[in-house]
Amino acid sequence: MLILRKEQIDAALDKEYRQYLTGHLGLPQILDHYEEDAEIGMSYYKEFTADKPHMHPICTEHAYVLEGALRILLLDGSKKEYEFLPGDFFALEPGVPYAGKNKAGTRILFIKTPGANDKTLVEPDAYTLQWLSQWDT
Repeated sequence: MLILRKEQIDAALDKEYRQYLTGHLGLPQILDHYEEDAEIGMSYYKEFTADKPHMHPICTEHAYVLEGALRILLLDGSKKEYEFLPGDFFALEPGVPYAGKNKAGTRILFIKTPGANDKTLVEPDAYTLQWLSQWDT
């Protein structure tokens, strides 16, 4: 049985913004974790952070917002923007390109199924780069 207490998770997230709880990671982790086919982890964005635009060709990415706020911009031609607040959940199907940005103080629980390192970067256009540059664009 693997048990990770809140204090352990918080201490790890203070050192590294993302920690995995399960998955075949191939990455050094502060926390102990199970090696299994789903990836489950947490991200803590202490400061405003824009992630590199990407997609997952194999995995579905699920996210539950614990604290703060994040915005997703779909890069599928629609340029639809969504904001997610504490208690919100979303899932992105395989092959959906997107850009994301996180307000300072945001904590997210994420799950990728099946677990695989399939992140594929997407080249951002000028609009997306501007959108990613700050929270209030």
